[in-house]
Amino acid sequence: MIRDDVPFGPAEIRSYLKVTGWSTVSGGDTAELWRLAGSSEEVVLVPMKPGAPDFAKRARMLVADLARIGHVDDRTVTDSISSVFHDVTDLKASHPSIRDGSIPLDAGFELFQSAKRLRVASAAATLRRQGHFRNYPARAKEQARDVRLGQTRKGSYVVPIISQARSPMDVYERGQDQIDVEVEETLFDRRVTATMSRALGVLEEMAGGDRLPTPSEVTDSIGEGVSYELCQALARVVNSEAVDSLDVTFNWSRVASAPPGTPREVGFNHDAITVVERVSDQLKTNVYSGENVIYGLVTDLSRHPDDETGRVGVQALIQRRSRTVWMDLPDDRYHEAVHCHDAGIPVRVRGVLTSPPGGTASMTVTDFGPDPSLGGGLPTGSGSHTPG
Repeated sequence: MIRDDVPFGPAEIRSYLKVTGWSTVSGGDTAELWRLAGSSEEVVLVPMKPGAPDFAKRARMLVADLARIGHVDDRTVTDSISSVFHDVTDLKASHPSIRDGSIPLDAGFELFQSAKRLRVASAAATLRRQGHFRNYPARAKEQARDVRLGQTRKGSYVVPIISQARSPMDVYERGQDQIDVEVEETLFDRRVTATMSRALGVLEEMAGGDRLPTPSEVTDSIGEGVSYELCQALARVVNSEAVDSLDVTFNWSRVASAPPGTPREVGFNHDAITVVERVSDQLKTNVYSGENVIYGLVTDLSRHPDDETGRVGVQALIQRRSRTVWMDLPDDRYHEAVHCHDAGIPVRVRGVLTSPPGGTASMTVTDFGPDPSLGGGLPTGSGSHTPG
């Protein structure tokens, strides 16, 4: 939310203060007073009227106070507040020749292009696990329009990818019987970032081993979001003459928490890319039919005590429309579905989807469990499921 020359509004300010230990003292529609926990001395004024003539001035004064209290500069505080609802993925290109914060034009072009390619490939894998996408799903192509690039930063050469993040605790409650289409659209960005992090982590692990990955391991990596296109996006940057290595750092939103099991940072040098290219070659020729991935809420449960499986309905977005997808789950997964339903925990389901227009949507399930991309915001005591 941009107000005048301040890149945030009251919602961002209040969320940032909450996660950094501040609490409200008093206030109303115009302004609020907040106090830092454990200190009776530090109190700041939070402007609450974005349309007020002095909002930008009061917001800058607040930033200056927070910078002084936190012993950081104003820019650091401004960036932290403005990105509190976002995940920021930093792509860092390194080379001995990059000394003044600049980069050769060809290498810079590949870095920016790869930012798009990495994101779109990850979006495609978020919707469908497939070794080689000859045609991306339309929703994946739209990722290039949904996310933003921040200003480049020094430190070799850093390009930040900014995408939305939102805690599921803010949007789903126990017993909720339908999804919110707008919320699901917002959560898609976080799911893409989680897919990207896991897939790059798997690639880094395969590239750093003492042997080449086996064909079976390469096929298994597809289930984690690795694809030919993702590998190529990495290779094109590091194979540039002006780049020795590419490091990717995931700065997760502080209001949505990091998805469990995701690496915060991964890195690829020329030796690693040699392995990545071998994986890429196998994925390009891998005969793999692909599996759909859906995300949503368990809304229907049906099982007779003597049945070996239970009937489960998951409401999800299919081609951006809300539909109930039916599936039969064995005992352990059915009980997990019951738990997710009772606790209001979003789920992720992977398998073969059949969704005829106007007909009943169904899925033959390969993997079922709580949505791992939102795991950091699940209710206390919720179950977990190893992502596949």
